[in-house]
Amino acid sequence: MSESGNGVLRFAIIWGSQTVSKLGSALTSFALGLWVYGLTSSVTDFALISVLTILPGVLVAPIVGVLVDRWDLRNAMRLGDCGAGLVTLVYAILISFGQLAPWHVYVGTALASVSGALQRTSYTALTPALVPAKHLGRANGLVQASDAAVPLIAPPLAGFLMSATSLGTVVLIDFISCLAAITTLSLIRSLPTGSGGTSDASTSALQQALEGWNYLKERRGLLGLLAFSVTTNCSLSAMQVLLPPLVLDIANPAVLGGLLSTGGLGLLLGSVVMTAWGGPKNRIHGVLGVGLGLGTVVVLAGLFPTLRMLGYCTFMAGFCIPIMDASSQAIWQGQVPAALRGRVFAMRGMIAWSVQPLAYLAAGVMADHLDGVSFAIPALFGPLEQLDARSRGIALCFIAAGLLTLIAAVRGYAARHVREVEEMPPGPPFTGAVSPPSR
Repeated sequence: MSESGNGVLRFAIIWGSQTVSKLGSALTSFALGLWVYGLTSSVTDFALISVLTILPGVLVAPIVGVLVDRWDLRNAMRLGDCGAGLVTLVYAILISFGQLAPWHVYVGTALASVSGALQRTSYTALTPALVPAKHLGRANGLVQASDAAVPLIAPPLAGFLMSATSLGTVVLIDFISCLAAITTLSLIRSLPTGSGGTSDASTSALQQALEGWNYLKERRGLLGLLAFSVTTNCSLSAMQVLLPPLVLDIANPAVLGGLLSTGGLGLLLGSVVMTAWGGPKNRIHGVLGVGLGLGTVVVLAGLFPTLRMLGYCTFMAGFCIPIMDASSQAIWQGQVPAALRGRVFAMRGMIAWSVQPLAYLAAGVMADHLDGVSFAIPALFGPLEQLDARSRGIALCFIAAGLLTLIAAVRGYAARHVREVEEMPPGPPFTGAVSPPSR
């Protein structure tokens, strides 16, 4: 087998083990959320788990990027998996002694978020080191497929395990899945040993973290691509938080659950299509072109908020996301030199996902303050007439979010440095220092 074929095979084995580990972590996260809510009956306590799942990892992302560029990529991934496994082991010990408390879950979730940031960044940096450039779209499609499948499988499976066995059993399964991922990484031979940077002992960790941002500032195409990602994340986050109250205004919770499952199926199908196809030859069309489609379906969801249209738009939005994300990921992996991947990918993730909590808050505030909106509705948009004032405000937020995405995609095509980002030579210009990987 050729060297490139060996790399693809090694990536596939790692992908499989990491998918199993993701599923185990998702089982524990869902089960612990149910346990905390059942114990406290507090929605705030339940929501805090979601915040702690994201926020700590975002905050430490720049330092994580420095560590990934300094360390052996295999060791960085193993350390991320070990951190999650140790948290799970502590949960298991506390459960066995009957001492588990909600604050243990909050602290454990925050620590797992930091470990997850290390694992994800090193995983993203390892992928282009194993997979030839022409197959990066498919490889990222596989990653998107596991990200789509796990949320579909984990909630019903965790619910079944919780009712048939116990919380301790769910946590034990998670711990075993972490061990499997760590063992797989340890057994695979000939993994890339590091990024290959040059030494600069005088550069502090903070300065090295900022090198990721300095590199982005010198690459206008990537900066424009990042701006598009921030915009779409804002729009999708708003859609995510506003869809439930909009649906519940015209239907019951069972219908809402079906709609959310439809979105999950769209994610899965889009991931499968991306894995088989690999995306367009010019990957920017997979980002901006599909972004035009995403913006259109979000606008349609706001203009025609019937259950059928909302279901169609939720499915199509889910279908678009993995194609956009995998195409974008392949561009970044091809444009960023190996010595800077950890720092640049971490900085990119921090900026792109830090807007999510802000978008949640802004969408809620807008919907609440637009509850008195009264506007002339043409007969073409009759479904809006059947909504109350608050839901009309939510529908207006959908329209605004979709238009924002459309404008961002059009501006991306209009900007030559974004439209032709793949034609720019990868690597320098870059003037910052790079630290060596540690062995």
